[in-house]
Amino acid sequence: MGGSQTRLAEGALSHEDGMPYLRLNTAEHTELRSLAETFVKEHGVEHPGTLEELLGELAVFAHRLPERLRAVLTEFRLTGRPHGGLVLANLPVDETAVGATPVGYTAEPEGAEVTNVTAVLLLIGSLLGAPFSYLSQQRGKLVLDVFPIAGHEEQQLGSSSASLLEWHNEDAFHPNRADWVMLLCLRNPDAVPTMFAPVTDLKVPAEQREVLFQERFIILPDESHTAEFNSETTGIDPNSRHAEAFERIRRMNQTPEQISILSGDPDAPYVRIDPAFMQHDLDDPAAERALEATIEAFTACMKDVALATGQLLIIDNKRAVHGRRPFRARYDGTDRWLRRINVTADLRSSAGRRFGGHGRALV
Repeated sequence: MGGSQTRLAEGALSHEDGMPYLRLNTAEHTELRSLAETFVKEHGVEHPGTLEELLGELAVFAHRLPERLRAVLTEFRLTGRPHGGLVLANLPVDETAVGATPVGYTAEPEGAEVTNVTAVLLLIGSLLGAPFSYLSQQRGKLVLDVFPIAGHEEQQLGSSSASLLEWHNEDAFHPNRADWVMLLCLRNPDAVPTMFAPVTDLKVPAEQREVLFQERFIILPDESHTAEFNSETTGIDPNSRHAEAFERIRRMNQTPEQISILSGDPDAPYVRIDPAFMQHDLDDPAAERALEATIEAFTACMKDVALATGQLLIIDNKRAVHGRRPFRARYDGTDRWLRRINVTADLRSSAGRRFGGHGRALV
């Protein structure tokens, strides 16, 4: 990065409970809200879903974001620092205006504030990379909502509540998994913590760490990508590429590839792990011991990040893991509610396999 941009990024971050924070000042907060509202007005957006059809325009408009925010995100995108992720705080979100927390997968939150909040999320995401989705998950919807759903309390899903959502990389099984996962808090009255740990904090013996760099491990697709789960929740469009997407997921389940847990730079490696969906009986004692040691080490260094309204957790999905602590859901419109997007640094790698109304739902 150029010297002026580096100077803007340096010193901008504070640290709270071990997490780096960029807290927008009042002027930046006001400027960001104005920019989101201007984009919505100029493009005649009346429903937040319409923003998914304006991804090119959002990517261009993102260069108008406050300069200090652009400097920090550019540093993060180019260098990976701070390793693992960061929190953006004091973003323009009015909890009283977003409406009730949804209660089902087919909910379509709408209204002026939800539209503006979604524009903020997509603008920031577009500055980092390219927001995208999977055709095998919620019909390829780009912006997903995270909230508790009755009946999912004990499952390993973002819609669970009573059980611990075990830490993981998002969609770790997928070769085109996100580079960054972005979680924007609209409401969290019970201060439910998101768990977070960067791979740079991982401490395992050198002998086992060497094994982690070898392709001796297996991760299976999680339940939210299966045809059965989607049939029961959002439904499957018979006139789309859904069949192709679910067939690919089926093949990943039946004949999974062996992968390494760590890769890349030994000092700040990429990590690919999801213990809840990994095979632990590998008929490979050294790999089994390395996997268990990694699980114990990550669990030991886990941080709790209780997002508040207007805070955005940006997770480097290739250098950190995340999860969620259990909580008691009320299902009365006041529960924890996050909006989530996946962002990739390399949209080109999925050429020929992107479909959906917005053209970025991967098969």
